[in-house]
Parts: sequence; structure tokens; C-alpha cells
Amino acid sequence: MSGVMEFGARRADGSEAAIDSSIYGIMAGCMGTSNVLVADMLNIKAMGTQAHSWIESYNTEYEAFLAYAKVYPDNCLLLVDTIDTLKSGIPNAIRVAKEYLIPNGYQLKGVRIDSGDLAYLSKETRRMFHEAGLNDVQICLSNGLNPESIESLLIQGAEFDVLGVGDNISKPDGRMGCVYKEVALKENDNWIPKIKLSNDIIKIVNPDYKKLYRAYDRTTGYALADIMTRQDETIMKDKLMIVDPGNSMKKSEITNFILVELQRPIFLNGTLVYEDPEIFEKQQYCNEQMKTLYPEVKRTIMPHQYYVDGTESYVTFKNQLIEETRQYVKRK
Repeated sequence: MSGVMEFGARRADGSEAAIDSSIYGIMAGCMGTSNVLVADMLNIKAMGTQAHSWIESYNTEYEAFLAYAKVYPDNCLLLVDTIDTLKSGIPNAIRVAKEYLIPNGYQLKGVRIDSGDLAYLSKETRRMFHEAGLNDVQICLSNGLNPESIESLLIQGAEFDVLGVGDNISKPDGRMGCVYKEVALKENDNWIPKIKLSNDIIKIVNPDYKKLYRAYDRTTGYALADIMTRQDETIMKDKLMIVDPGNSMKKSEITNFILVELQRPIFLNGTLVYEDPEIFEKQQYCNEQMKTLYPEVKRTIMPHQYYVDGTESYVTFKNQLIEETRQYVKRK
């Protein structure tokens, strides 16, 4: 193993914390950082790989890999878990190496696996590269790594050269659990839905340009659920079946509710159209919304789950897109 790359900036609690965590990561022995500002401050080269959104922006994973290889031929490290690591990501990485990089005097530097069973996937990845005659390709593993999971990878004999550690570089309870993924791309005035697949259900994004509503009980005023729909979907206003987007078997029917659309435009055609409320107006809004939550949702010990679901139509669309994407991989 050659080292650990520091990936913690994006989830740090504010810009100052992001800078500090990156600097302390280097101080503690990380081989480099993805934080471009800190890399510049320390006069070192920033490190990193593709974003999932890069891959989602192309029609196929192969096209995304090839475009990246052409931009970064000397440092081509491909993110292989957007669709299916072993059935799509690694075969496409091998194809780019053999059809473009090697014929042009370059080589594939490495791949990064960011979800799934990292130990198993890394071993299979190494095997596939050996069989393809690509014995020098480095394997980078990431995905919420911490001392315990890294030790487990070592015990399991995982095959890796580099680790990308982000979430737990700084104090775990000081990070923000948010991440950017592309859900739709506008082409010729049409929104094309995009999706990232994963063996980890929580990492499969909810695709498409959506609308988001909150349903309030008409009698009590309590919030019942937040509901996702497609942008042009007509939603029922009297009785509605809502579905867990990660588990279609979990359904609930709600009635006697009022729907409030939650989204507000910030920019339209590049123009700022949103007037940011002053802090005490925001405070008042937050306090009012907290009052609409059931006490069972707000308790700190074993709280009741607050539903963030989709309509049946939306969840059906999501599942169809997942299946279409997986079938495409099988046909190749």
C-alpha cells in the first residue's frame, strides 16, 4: 500500500473546518489531499479521481471513461462503481486502456471502488486486470473508511494500493452527511434522467428533475410525509399511495391532507431570483415547522421514522430506470 489520500473537505462543517481537516490529514501522514486550496497552500499537487456526476453526464460509461482518459492521459484513474463494478466498470476501464491509452503511449494509472463489498470487489478487480495483462493498475478503495473498516480490509486480504479516506478524517460527529450526485441533464430543452447504481441501496440516487411536496394532516396540522414526484406528474389531492423509493414493499396510503410544494427557485437562467430571508425570519420558519412534527418523530431515543417517499408513479419510474440500466450492462 502506497498511502492514504485525504478526501474529507466536502463533508466538513464549513470552509474553515474543511481547510483544517485537510491540513491535519497531511500532518498526520496522508500522501495527498483532494482539497485544491490546501494543496496550493502547501505547494503540493492535489489528488483525486472522477466524480460520479462526470460518468452520469455521458450516454455510456465507456464514453465517460474515454473522455476522461483524453483529458488526463498521464494520470487516468477511473471511478468504476457508478453502474456495476465487475460487469461494467472494470471491463470498460480495460477497454479504454487497450483501445486508447496504451496505443497512444500511456497507461491506465488506476481505478477507484467506492461502494459494495470492497474486499471482494478489489480481489476480483485485481484478478480481471491480471487476466487482461494490466498488472500495474493501482486499486484505490473508498467509502466511509475508518480505522476499524481499514483493519477489516487488511484482515480479509483486500487488494488495494491506495485508500481514499474522507468522512472520518475529521471528527465523525462533526461532518455533514451530504453528497453531490447528478440526477438529470438538460439536452435540447429536455431533461434526461440520470442514475447512479450501487450494491449499497442508500447510494442509489433518486433520479430525474423532481418536485417535492409536504403533506400535512388537514385536521391536526401534523406533517405526514415529504413526497417526490416527477416534474410533470399530476399528483392526487384526496387519496395518495406513497412508496419508499428504496423498498417498493413499504407503502402507505394517506388521506385528508393538504399538499405544500417545498421547492423554491434560487436561480433562473443564470439570474438570482431568490431573496434570502434574514436570520430571525428563518428561525421563525424552522420553529413553525418543528411544531408540525409528531412528538414520536422528535424524540431522541428510537424516534419514529418520518417518511420521505415517492408516489407510486415515481417509484415505478425509478425501478424501471434501474432495470433498464442493468439490462444495458448485461447486453454488452
